[in-house]
Amino acid sequence: MSSIEIASSVVRMLEPEDLNLLKIFASGMKHHEFLTKEQIVSYSKLHRNSIDYRISRLHEMKLLGKDQGGYTLLMAGLDAIALKILADKDIVVGMGRPIGVGKESDVIKAVTPSGEERAVKFFRIGRISFRDVRRRRMYGDNKSIHNWLMVNIEAAKKEYDTLEALRGTGIRIPTAYYRALHSIVMNNISGSMLADIKKLRRPATTLRNILNNIRICYNNGIINCDISEYNTILDNDSKIWIIDWPQAVTRKHPNANELIKRDVFNIVKFFNRRFGTVKVLEEALEEVITSPAI
Repeated sequence: MSSIEIASSVVRMLEPEDLNLLKIFASGMKHHEFLTKEQIVSYSKLHRNSIDYRISRLHEMKLLGKDQGGYTLLMAGLDAIALKILADKDIVVGMGRPIGVGKESDVIKAVTPSGEERAVKFFRIGRISFRDVRRRRMYGDNKSIHNWLMVNIEAAKKEYDTLEALRGTGIRIPTAYYRALHSIVMNNISGSMLADIKKLRRPATTLRNILNNIRICYNNGIINCDISEYNTILDNDSKIWIIDWPQAVTRKHPNANELIKRDVFNIVKFFNRRFGTVKVLEEALEEVITSPAI
């Protein structure tokens, strides 16, 4: 079972004391990868016998892990806390099937109390290459983030803040309704990744729309840093959406020129190769960084 499946199966069984204990682990992540039983007793103010019972329950539910250093919060444990927050705040009341499973996130269909569909993105950075130090540093300070759970929380916060900053600019990006730890509740976008599309009716027009979106972001001081055929969606109305923003930086970033160049070149090269467009790379870059958005 995936961590979200584990969390979904047990979240209704969690008692207040269980949840409080999970939150103690979550709040201590910046300073402790593991908590000893003595530390748990000290932080929770609960009797040791009660702690033994709660730890045993959470370990059996696969929400806590055990090591020589003590006990640690597992991804399923973080998922359970996030699900409980979303349920308690009436953000979503039910989780459905997976919409997309990638290297760094799981996107699950959800429903609101009023019956509206949502997509909940759970960050999974570090799931594939745990030792990828360069990737880790892109999401936070190595000295202050002790484990990948915290890296995922920081990535979710960064993406949420970026989506909020770009709200109302006119580009099609996910609407972020709420963030709970390492998860973001967004609108559900029905469509196909460009990577899965073999033919387009008007590829030059679609490419122009993408470049215009990149230009609008750039004019608003933001660079996505990861534009590709894998995070660009063509919806059922043939409109372009750019998803996945946890790596975004501002134009004040010391490598901003190289990063915007990489974004533009990546998408133009893909269109030239896949759909036979003949866009010149340097001309596309010049249009993005010097022309006003249209």
